[in-house]
Amino acid sequence: MSAASNTRRPSSTVPHRGEDSKRSPPQSDRNLSSSSSLTAPRKVTPPRSTYTNPSLTVDKKVVDELLLVCGVIGSTVDPRTQQIVPVQNCINWLQDLQRALRRDEDAFRPISLLFGQWKVVEQKLLPLVISCRYDTPLILTIVKILVILTKPISENAKNAARMIIDTRPGKSESNVIKEQINLRENALAQVHQLAEYKKIFVHHPSHRRNKNSKHRGEGEGGLLSIFISLLAEPLSKTGLARTAEDHLTIELILHLFRNLLCAGDPLIKDHEKVESSIVLQQELIALFEREMVLDFLLVIGQEMENLENKQYNLLMMEILHHMLKNQDPTLVARSVIKKHVDISATSAEPISRASAGASSLLHQIKKERQQKHAVSASRHSHFAGTLVQKRDGGQQRYRTASVQTQSQSRCGLMQSQPLVGAKKKTKKHHYFIGSSHVHAIYTRSRAEIVSNSQVQVGPVSRRAQNVLHSFCVRFMTQCYGPVMKSLKNEFRRDSSRLEGEDKMVFFRLIWFFSQWWRVAVHEGGMKTLQFSVGSDESDDSSNNSIGPLIFTMDVFMFNLVLMSTDFFHAHKKYKDLAVAVSLYTEMMHLLGDMYHSSDSTEQIMAMGLMDRLFYQSEPIDRIPKLLSNWIPGTFTRDYVCDLLELTHTALKLLESNSKACETYRDGSSKKSKKKKNVENTDAVERMRAEAADFDVTVYMARKIISNSTVFIFTQLLSQYTVNANRINHHVISFFVRLCKFIVASDRDEYVENEEKVTLEPMLFNLPLLIVLNQILNDTSIQSDRSFEPVLAFASTIVRHFSRAAEKNPMLYVEVLFRHPAPHRFCESFSNMYVTEDLLLVAEREMLQEQSGVINREVEQRSSQLGVPRGAHELSTAKTHGVNNEDEEEAEFDDIISLKKRKVSQTPKSNNIDSDEESSQPDLSNNARPKTNVNFHGEDQQSEPDEEEDRWNDRRSFV
Repeated sequence: MSAASNTRRPSSTVPHRGEDSKRSPPQSDRNLSSSSSLTAPRKVTPPRSTYTNPSLTVDKKVVDELLLVCGVIGSTVDPRTQQIVPVQNCINWLQDLQRALRRDEDAFRPISLLFGQWKVVEQKLLPLVISCRYDTPLILTIVKILVILTKPISENAKNAARMIIDTRPGKSESNVIKEQINLRENALAQVHQLAEYKKIFVHHPSHRRNKNSKHRGEGEGGLLSIFISLLAEPLSKTGLARTAEDHLTIELILHLFRNLLCAGDPLIKDHEKVESSIVLQQELIALFEREMVLDFLLVIGQEMENLENKQYNLLMMEILHHMLKNQDPTLVARSVIKKHVDISATSAEPISRASAGASSLLHQIKKERQQKHAVSASRHSHFAGTLVQKRDGGQQRYRTASVQTQSQSRCGLMQSQPLVGAKKKTKKHHYFIGSSHVHAIYTRSRAEIVSNSQVQVGPVSRRAQNVLHSFCVRFMTQCYGPVMKSLKNEFRRDSSRLEGEDKMVFFRLIWFFSQWWRVAVHEGGMKTLQFSVGSDESDDSSNNSIGPLIFTMDVFMFNLVLMSTDFFHAHKKYKDLAVAVSLYTEMMHLLGDMYHSSDSTEQIMAMGLMDRLFYQSEPIDRIPKLLSNWIPGTFTRDYVCDLLELTHTALKLLESNSKACETYRDGSSKKSKKKKNVENTDAVERMRAEAADFDVTVYMARKIISNSTVFIFTQLLSQYTVNANRINHHVISFFVRLCKFIVASDRDEYVENEEKVTLEPMLFNLPLLIVLNQILNDTSIQSDRSFEPVLAFASTIVRHFSRAAEKNPMLYVEVLFRHPAPHRFCESFSNMYVTEDLLLVAEREMLQEQSGVINREVEQRSSQLGVPRGAHELSTAKTHGVNNEDEEEAEFDDIISLKKRKVSQTPKSNNIDSDEESSQPDLSNNARPKTNVNFHGEDQQSEPDEEEDRWNDRRSFV
């Protein structure tokens, strides 16, 4: 086998196997090599200027030769059925076309564009395939030509199509501008030609006849089934019995299918072009299912580990990627569920029955509003009226009356403010980008936002989703393990066959199948499909085994994904970083399923992965780093949802494992004892002991909780009408963790009845309060049961904020700033800014002042009695036996007594739970004891005792 067959992507020359040596030499009038020696070539099209790039045109002699070849290939008998009679030695003429295409310039492809203008594919090549379906050498030659014509465009052509030409005077010369225009038009022509080839294959008449037949076996099959029939003999051979010609045939068919799947994607994002390309892709997927192309992929995939199939692994990965790239795994998994209940729609019933009557005013207003929206959002709503808006420079924009209602109906949202006249936000204020495309798993069912239109709700889309779901079930059970192990080996040994984008394609595939499996199993889609297909294997819902997905759940995969996140962030490849984080989130979900699985092997594997991620001395966890690296206006909303799911799943998994390993916790053990006992205990016991010693609260306080994390999740909560219920629940769950998180105090252990300080003041910030105010004032969610937890949380936080502001009016200023040390801020705020350092400074100053007063009194008495300075102190110390150490102990006792009294007078902090709030005593100013201190320096008690007055002076100072 030649070196060309070892590569999975054909270069400018298609892989071929010495067919020229087997055929007779061509006649002199068909010798295309002689045209290259002509000295004065003429152009097919007249040049635009004095200079034209010769790579964009074809010589006149070559055009004449190509016209001769295309004209004598065959003659059409019946234009309706496209039956064509091939000429004698037709294969020789086809090989001349193949050689001409191999000499074509890869970046510009003028000969390929010329064939597209002449309609060679639809009028000559494909009719020859239908007429000569049993002539294998002829069909293989046509396949080689089709592979060259349909191969993806080069990167230079993509850059030329996206090129922005500066036509301002003085910026560029006229000939440079014309050359740039020619290059861009050539690149766009190549993209358009590939889309036309794809449409020809999808809408071929043979496929329509096969589809309309009553029985699958009736007729001779469609166009693609002819190409599939070429694989019967090569696939029947295994091992060394498979020859180089067999490998060539399989590789050619795979390349043709890959080219058809990746063709048609518009480089310029036009709404109509994108919509038509998506529909065409879905029709091609359904066609692959009818023509047994998917069955062919499954046959190769389940034997991917065999020696004869290993060379197709990367090509198979590309085919799967292009087939699944525009599909949402959640929608694919839900497509087989007959009655998918919309939770948000069913829960939108009014809570109060008084307003649900048909005669109520609110019911009539809602009914009229719905009828108004239904009329304006109908399919002919564009004819309701049009307004022409004129802009600067003579530009015009057409506005219809249904623009606003259409956006509301697609998103499922009701805008509280009109969009007209709204101030455009800058990039700094756009916290999320790419809002036009949102994954269905993170979106409410009634607010699913599909990129670019309502394409994914039509019958073509539903058919494609059902086909893909059936294919995913079979691929997961038969091919996932062999294919993924083969691909992992390529990345493990850093194969030279890998290309730059292969890692991202690999990540997307694993992410798609992981999320599809999670939704299909948890929502019942997998069981429904197995019952409809008639599978004998029943899905045991009690067994939470992840099945074949375990092949991509190992330390190598975690290292590959986490190291990729560091690389993508360092090189500012944020789109690739979002893909890696999405896969990291799905792998963390699978890790939780493995931990709670009934299979002991999966539990042990989960313990080992958790030990490598969190418990070892050098953990590879990247959650804190991903949270700290978030930048506003850089990432999408789905990326923040992935971070939220990742954080919630990791904390929940760590807490579950910590509770399960409580029996292994030994506070008196030391690290030295552990090192000695490592050899005597097995690995599982060691991992459980390390998990027992792992403090989840310390991990959360030092690495997760920060002002940036609170701000990220606050902005995500602001999208509460779009978020799925689970997203809102996870945001609230994280905030409740902050409210219940107890800050470790720096006070001494002997202080009793000390009030616990939580991190709830971190939620008293202006962005979160604005979002909570918007939630409480949103009338559209008041009657929706799915928003009850959100409303309860918002009301609780606002109520606690108002109570805290009454006690400490400085809170109205504190909400405007981000505090660099949130733990210290929460402690100082809860203690009325009376910190331990302030107490020590106050004690020291009071003792210094007290000692100064005593020294002055002693000096005054000494001066009155005529005693020398310092003699009275020395005599007093000798008579009473008091030394400096006794004085220090006395001062220390005074400090301890003062601390106890100050701590007992600090107000108690609020609790997040309303039930506990009602059971706490009232700590208002009226209910406080009379021994409280007035901070204006006036004592509430007046005792004649001199010692009591001294203590009151100390309180006034503090």
